[in-house]
Formats: sequence, C-alpha cells, structure tokens
Amino acid sequence: MKKFLPIVLILIISTTLILSGCNKSMPQDISREGLRKKTIVTFWAASVTPEREIFFKEFQKKVSETYPDIQLDFLGIPGDLSAYRQKVDVAIASGKAPDITNDFRSSLLTNGYYEDLTSYFDKWEDKDKINEDLIKATKSYDPSGRGLFALPYSSQTWNLWVRSDWLKEEGLNVPTNWDEFFNTVEKLTDKNKNRYGLAIRGGAGSANTLEMLMYSYSGITNYFTEDGKATINNPKNLEFAEKYLECYNKFTAQDDLTKSWTELANSFQSSKAGIVIHNLGSGKSMMSAFDNDTSKFEAAKFPVSSKGYIVHPKLMPLGLSMSSKSENKDAVWKVMKLYLDKDINTEYCKLYGEIPANIEATKNSFFKYTQYMSIGVDLQESKEVRFTDTPYYLANYSSIESQMDLVIQKVMSKQMTAKEMLDQWAALLEKAKRDYDNSVKK
Repeated sequence: MKKFLPIVLILIISTTLILSGCNKSMPQDISREGLRKKTIVTFWAASVTPEREIFFKEFQKKVSETYPDIQLDFLGIPGDLSAYRQKVDVAIASGKAPDITNDFRSSLLTNGYYEDLTSYFDKWEDKDKINEDLIKATKSYDPSGRGLFALPYSSQTWNLWVRSDWLKEEGLNVPTNWDEFFNTVEKLTDKNKNRYGLAIRGGAGSANTLEMLMYSYSGITNYFTEDGKATINNPKNLEFAEKYLECYNKFTAQDDLTKSWTELANSFQSSKAGIVIHNLGSGKSMMSAFDNDTSKFEAAKFPVSSKGYIVHPKLMPLGLSMSSKSENKDAVWKVMKLYLDKDINTEYCKLYGEIPANIEATKNSFFKYTQYMSIGVDLQESKEVRFTDTPYYLANYSSIESQMDLVIQKVMSKQMTAKEMLDQWAALLEKAKRDYDNSVKK
C-alpha cells in the first residue's frame, strides 16, 4: 500500500499545478466578459410566415452587432391577428408579456399596457427622418391627442387586385367607378369554366373589408354625425352592402362564405376569381404566384365614389409598442429605433408591401416604380383621394368588427337582411362612442 502513496501525491500535485496555471493564464477581461449578462429584450410579431421569419432573424443579428450588450429574443407568431392577440392577452394576464409588440390596440392603451414613447421620441436625434403625418395619426389614438404609444414604421393602403389578362380577354378596362365594378364582375364570371368575377371574403376579416368598401362607394368620410349617430347604416352604405353581398354564389364561388384572406388569394392566383380586395401586403406573393408576369395582374385604386372622389380608410400607422411593465425600457427603445433604420425599414416594407415611415427609405426605387407599390404611394399623395375618420381609437372597435364577421355570413346565406345587419352594427358603434366620450370626460 505504501508504495502507491508517492504516485498518488504526484498526481495530486500535478493536477493542482495544471489548474493553477490555467487560472493564471486566463486574462481578467475575458473572465469578466463571460460573467457579464446581456440585457434581454423580447419582441413578438404577428402573422409571421417562414419568409418573414428570415427578415426577423437578420434583424436579431443587426441588434447584436449594433448593441453587443443587448440580446433580442424574437417570437414570430403565424396565422391571423386573432391568434396573435389571444397569445398576447394570455401573456399579459400572466405577467409574461413581451417588451415589444407590433399590433396596436386601443383597448391596450386604455388599460395602461402601453408605454408613452413621447419622451424617447423627442430626444431621438433621427426623429425628423420619420413621416410627421404618421406620428400625428398615431397620436390621435390617445384621447388627449398628445401621447405617442406606438412608433410607426409604415403605413398600408388597400386596393383592388385585378386579373389584367382576364380583362384583356373580355375587352374591358380596370373599373374606375362602382357601376363599372359590378358590370365587370358579372362579365368576368363564367361558371362553365369555374371562373368568377369576384371573390368575397366571408370568413375572418370580412367586416373590415365590407366596411371600407361601403364608405368607398357612398363617399361618406365621417363615421359619426355631430350628435353621435353612426353613419355605417346610411342608405348609400346599405345600397352597396346589398349589391355586393348579393354577388355571393352568383358571381362568386359558393365556398366564399367562409374564406379568409389565404383562401381568397388562392382563388385569385389559381384563376378562379378575377377581382379580390386586399392591401399591398399581398404584392410579393402575387409576384411569386404569377412568376413576376405583371401582364396577368395589377393593383388598382378603389373606384370613384358616388360623390365623385375616391374614398380610402384612414391610414392606420403600423408601429412598435413598448410594454409599460418592461424592466429595461432604455434597451427596448434602442431596439425600436433601430427598426426604423433606413435600410432595415426599406427591406421590411419591400417584404410586407408597405410604405416606409422613414422618409429616406421611401426614396428607394422599389416604392416608386413597382406597379403595385406606386398605387399606394400615389394614394397618399393624391388630392383626388379623401380619407375616412375611421374610429380606431374606440377600445372595442376591432371586437365589433369580429362580431360582425359572423353576421355578414348570415346576410350572405339569406338568414338576415343587410339592413338588419347595418342597424345592429350602428348600435354597437354608437355605444362604443358613448363609452369613449364618457371616459374622456372623466
């Protein structure tokens, strides 16, 4: 046993010397760097596709390069807005909400979830590079008209998507008034070929689409009269609702009753529908579906209203909001303002089909010379276009639209009249307006 003791002692001494040497050879700055913790900022984005996920991964890298002390944890949530909102609501209720979200809701403003960004924005050296009109529009969400509860990164316009090749076959032009629109829808329909002039969004999001089209038809730009009465059930809006929804199963496919945007786009891109209504965010998928052949499709402005001018819904700036519960607000702001960098804003808007908030980014040739994007730019600059005063500021504006989605299906399936639908819609909006007015007075 004794003869093994020297060997054991040698091993112990050797190990001690090796460990001691390793410790002394490690520079102090490296060991401190390893111990230093990064500030974690969480960002959840809505309706993220695999293609969009790539953009956000690149943005994560940009954050790390620009701010080595910040780690951006990103979560892209696929599907429609309802899935995103449900996840955010659950996170808020459990105290685990992200630092940054990209879906502004008035209800989250009124309950104190959003941080007022005014002080951050006012001190920002690049604030003059951001579209002033979008900042003003975003501030209109605040009952006081002063708070900035989202940093706008873009705006999005709505339009008709039209099969140009179908129009050419029939010797028709893009409709410029609503009589031409309904005439075109009828002439493009050929049920023997399983081709329909129109695809109606009957599923999720149907109320939003119908709402903007009614006002575009009637030429009315105010949602409420001075005495608080809703205009959504105005006779001219009713006239359009009846004409439009009566196209269902006549100049549209029967399964339009439950179609969301994904199914609607598929109908258009697979040569089953000649006209659909959506925003410029569809542009990239349209280009891909038609192999960049712009002779087959184009974007077009809404037809001229009965009052002789084009009506477009109030531009709803798309922006990033900061949680008022965030523990690292300065770091969160750094990430948010980087999102508005000219190059990042340009790439984002190219991908999403939106108009950049960064003024320098809008000068990119893509927004001026791409057919569908030029429609959006022209809409914002044209004197022939008037915008509604859409009440995005109402806390339950979005939830009212969600309620009406199901009611629209009842009208399409002849279980309810369009007048009954609009009267119900008006009552909901009027109550929401009264509640809002009362909250402002307090």
